[in-house]
Amino acid sequence: MSGFGHFILCYYILGYIWCSSSAWQVTMPSKIKGLLGSCLVIPCSYDYYQYPPKRPDRVVWYQYVSIGYPIVSDNWNRNDVLDIFKGRTSVFTSSHHRTCSLLIKRVTLADHSQKLYPWVDPENVGKGTYRFFDTTVTVEVVGTADPPVIEIFGNTEVGQSVTVQCSVYHTCPTYPPSLRLNIPLRNERLTHSPLSDGRSKIMLTTTLFIEKEYQTVECYVQHRGGRSASASKTLTSNCPISKLTVSSASYEFLEGEPNKVTCTVSYTCNQNIPTLTWNYGNMPASSDTSKLSGGAQWRTVSTLTFTASANDNGRSLVCFARFPGGQTKEASIPLRVKKNMLNRGWSFTAPSTITGLKGSCLIIPCKFSYKNSQPNDLQVMWYLYQINGFPAVFKQGGNIISKFNGRTSLIGSVAKQNCSLKIERLEMSHNHDRLYPWIDKNSITSYHTVGHSFYDRSTELIVSEHAPEPELNIIGTPRVGEQGTVSCSVRHACITAPPTVTLNGIPGKEQITDTLVSDGIWERTVERIWEIKEEHQSVTCTVSYSGGQKATKEIPLNVECKFNGRFYLN
Repeated sequence: MSGFGHFILCYYILGYIWCSSSAWQVTMPSKIKGLLGSCLVIPCSYDYYQYPPKRPDRVVWYQYVSIGYPIVSDNWNRNDVLDIFKGRTSVFTSSHHRTCSLLIKRVTLADHSQKLYPWVDPENVGKGTYRFFDTTVTVEVVGTADPPVIEIFGNTEVGQSVTVQCSVYHTCPTYPPSLRLNIPLRNERLTHSPLSDGRSKIMLTTTLFIEKEYQTVECYVQHRGGRSASASKTLTSNCPISKLTVSSASYEFLEGEPNKVTCTVSYTCNQNIPTLTWNYGNMPASSDTSKLSGGAQWRTVSTLTFTASANDNGRSLVCFARFPGGQTKEASIPLRVKKNMLNRGWSFTAPSTITGLKGSCLIIPCKFSYKNSQPNDLQVMWYLYQINGFPAVFKQGGNIISKFNGRTSLIGSVAKQNCSLKIERLEMSHNHDRLYPWIDKNSITSYHTVGHSFYDRSTELIVSEHAPEPELNIIGTPRVGEQGTVSCSVRHACITAPPTVTLNGIPGKEQITDTLVSDGIWERTVERIWEIKEEHQSVTCTVSYSGGQKATKEIPLNVECKFNGRFYLN
């Protein structure tokens, strides 16, 4: 028996059929829109707590009319379907999920205002049969597709990424529309969401990297059947400007030497190209603007050829940036200017080497002069030569390296341009040390010393471990009855504490003289005159140094005696 025959039967026994229909419930929208030419899915579900159907997967859809039950969709009796729906409808059923949804393909204008309803298990009616025609849905056919909705989330700054979403509502989840954006898709995802009002929502989500201040996002939707729509949204983004930076290969500048200093600023919009200037506007500068690869960043760099003078030390080198919109920025670096060694304005003289005796003292003679007037309160310092650093061997009120600590002092007057250094209690560890003076009101570290070697101007210390033998001489030939002269001499490097020279073996008066024989080297000579006698056999000279070292030399006198008017050796 056809479904229609069942309904005729039921029509005659209505009073019996509907008595318990409240045990059932059918859920579907009362109204739903369908896009002309597309498909339409009317979502439908049912539930009950009493009187279950014999065939839960058997669902027929009908056109709601005052008389009769015109069939809209019947999977068992397709020839009984109304001509306007024939070949365009089908029902989605499930015995487990209790679904009764209707699919209408190729929506036509004839579908407009159609009032439809489903019937579950129409061949089996009885006491608990539900009044299905009480729950209907009216179809509204529209000829124009709704435009999609564009939403943008995130920090809208050029150079940043935001999330772009394009979505559209539709009523054809079986054949959903397609979405397309005019921007490159990154990390894109497509989602489908059913809604409670019978519609579905399709949404395309992607990530947009903002490359310019104004950017238009366009979204296109294409429905089944060919209907389409589009929407656009203009994204207005901020153009951030990075911090201005000033940099140099070295932050110590050499007086009179040109150095390249750069001022750099990055920004994200090319209309923001700034003008960069320096507080040293009289020095040459060049500017360059470029777009950085792989992003929205632009960069402007100003390169200044900066030549420092000694007076620039302690000042600041400032870069100013002015942008087209009136915004300004500035950045600076402190100037640490080291004077050029060639421009220090003074010079000195000292020996290249000097020899001293272990345990004794030594004086390095030193004289200096200034090109112009000598500064007041000038201090003299001495340093040990090293490739790196400036270890002090003499510095008033400063730290002295241990092996010279308490051993050094200045000799003479600085006001009289004397920079001589005295070293006491020489040790073998001082051997081959090289020392040099510093005679400036500014510290040695305030000068640029790269490329300047103090080695050539330093004095090398030569320390002897043993005292040298004195030079002992007899002047003339000693003859009995005549006066004889003996001299003993020794060289040393400490005029303030010279060695003691003693003659033994002959009586008489002696004379001591000190003579400067070379830079820093003195010679002490003791000369004795005596009455020569036959018993005078030899003379001995002993030299004693302040450090306890001694040296002795003895020579025979070889005195001649007179016999018969002639002299003979005794």
